[in-house]
Amino acid sequence: MARPSLPLGTWGKIRTHDLPNGKCRAVANYKDYDGVTRPVERVGDSKAKATSNLLEALRDRKRRNGDGEIKPETKVCVAAAMWLKEVDESSKAARTKREYRDTWNRYLVNAVGERRVGDVLVSTANRVITEIRDRHGRGAASHAKVVLSGIFALVVRHDAIDKNPVREIESLGAKKRKKERMVNARTIGRVLGVFHASKAAKRWDLVDMVDVLSGLGCRIGELLALDWETSIDFDKGTVRFHGTVIRVTGQGLFVQDHTKSRAGMRTVRPPAWVMLILKARHAASESKWVFPSGAGTLRDPDNTRAQIRRVVAETPFKGLHPHDFRHYVAAVLDAAGLTAREIADYLGHERISTTQEDYMERGVVGEDAGPALGERPDIEPPKEEG
Repeated sequence: MARPSLPLGTWGKIRTHDLPNGKCRAVANYKDYDGVTRPVERVGDSKAKATSNLLEALRDRKRRNGDGEIKPETKVCVAAAMWLKEVDESSKAARTKREYRDTWNRYLVNAVGERRVGDVLVSTANRVITEIRDRHGRGAASHAKVVLSGIFALVVRHDAIDKNPVREIESLGAKKRKKERMVNARTIGRVLGVFHASKAAKRWDLVDMVDVLSGLGCRIGELLALDWETSIDFDKGTVRFHGTVIRVTGQGLFVQDHTKSRAGMRTVRPPAWVMLILKARHAASESKWVFPSGAGTLRDPDNTRAQIRRVVAETPFKGLHPHDFRHYVAAVLDAAGLTAREIADYLGHERISTTQEDYMERGVVGEDAGPALGERPDIEPPKEEG
């Protein structure tokens, strides 16, 4: 009976032969992807070493001759371009797509872009990510790890390497927490007082904004996406979050029709004083947006964050971020005895663990949140220096 032919990309029995110089040769027939069987051989100091060298050569030959577009010698930058193209064509949020590309360009292209994918080992990935952490912080390293892992997952799918080296690297370390949040039950009055006393805050229409943030605890992009027609129901006393404002290169500002997670698409019943602020704004508004730009158009979240930073730059609250109000609301609801699920519903968290670790059936959610937030915080004017 004729011996069955080898399948493509496989090899037959390995044979070893002693050489006159004391070394050993290992040989095997390999069926290339063009259908031709060719002998492949490697030499080593012993039979075991020669066999090991041959197996490594056969493995690499299979990868180079496989159907995947990515080979072991393909540069990481080429694989990254392919992965980013897949991301661009996916259903991921536009902001996520932008963040992935920015992370690659800012932190990874110079570190690994010109390396061959087959040369990136676990130690290589670990060094790159830890250096990013040490130079740019844990957040940057976390984003870089996600991007690099995605790139090498694609490389694995093309059979250019066996395992994703990024998945084996060491932990980035526990997330450090601040001893005390900048905005809390003791400081909220003073924080709001800074904005109420600031001419710049009034000029930039930040006073109502921070007041409302201290009652809604939403993300800044979600707040700026609110419109009078579909978001605010004064009769029911509810606010519906249905998107977020983002900026995309070449497109400008627009309302993305979904929030950070499915849970972010929510309708909440905030405290009555929030609705009173909104009602007063509605009576005076000439824009479709609840918090528009000075021209009545969509307002840029990045510019708004910058304006908030400028208002508090010379105060004890330097570095204030809109997200600080989100943490404040979570803490107030937690102190009022709401469950993690109830707080997560009000804030729009997909996972309760996010609420439990970092911040502390749906329809109209957060029914108990409004009463828990109670009365509007007392505004404390800034103290005179000296």
